[in-house]
This record gives sequence, C-alpha cells and structure tokens, in this order.
Amino acid sequence: MMGVVDKIKELDGAKITIQRENRIFVDVDKDRVIGTLYSLKLMGFHQLSVQNVVDRIKDGKFEIFYVLYSHEYKINVIVRTWVDRDNPVIETADKIYPSAHTWEREISEMFGIKVEGNEDCGKPFILENWKDIPPMRKDFDSVKYSSEHFVFRHSEGENE
Repeated sequence: MMGVVDKIKELDGAKITIQRENRIFVDVDKDRVIGTLYSLKLMGFHQLSVQNVVDRIKDGKFEIFYVLYSHEYKINVIVRTWVDRDNPVIETADKIYPSAHTWEREISEMFGIKVEGNEDCGKPFILENWKDIPPMRKDFDSVKYSSEHFVFRHSEGENE
C-alpha cells in the first residue's frame, strides 16, 4: 500500500490527508481536478463510486468531491475541490470516468453548478419545469416552496 500512497503524495498541487489505512483525502484547486483524477485513474483508481457536493454556505463555496476506489489496493481516495457559490463552474470528468456524466447532471440540477463540457447539464434530469433556486442549496426554503405550490387538505375530523 505504501507504494501507491507515495505516488499519491507526489501529485502536483495536492494536499494529502490519510484519514485511516484505506481512506485518503486529496484536496486540490478546481483547475487541477481533472489532472488529478486522470493521474489517479492511471494509478489504478478505476472506479468513481460517487461524485457529490456539500454546500458550504457560510464559506460562500461548494465543496465538490469524487470518491474513487481501487480494487487492486482496496483504498478509497476522496478528491475534494471548492468552487464559489456566486459562480459555480467545474470542468466535466466524464472523459475520465464515464459515470461522472450522470453524477454531474444531478449536481448541476440540484445545486446549480455549471459543468463545462457536459452537454446534458442544464437539461431536465429529475426536476421538470423547475422555476426556483436549486433545491439542495442551503438557502432554498422548502417550507415556503411547498406552501406556495401545494394545497394541504386535512382529512375529515382532524383538528386544524
């Protein structure tokens, strides 16, 4: 295992944190994400298990993360980067990991992150005719949205 960890530590511009024996975090600037993902795939991290987002509203950023797995080394590598909430743009990873295509469509629709190079982002994926801010953002008010778009009726005999 140390051989692959040493290779990961050599990634240009990456901050490495070993959380435990089989879980490594790799933090990179958004401009280095694609190169980092490509390098990790060449090292044997062939599986993109998940790609998702954490809304760091207090910091004014979205944390985008990619969980990679190597069947050979039995290691998870979590690649993390951050984009500004005011201008959330990231480059597509679907040329390296084809499964990223679907994950990117979801983060685009649910968080409003523009994924450059993924032509299907911006097309309805889950939310048809959605007119509000993306629903997974922390500043989305689900109670307000529900009260404006749905009529709630009580069953007979229920107290209001």
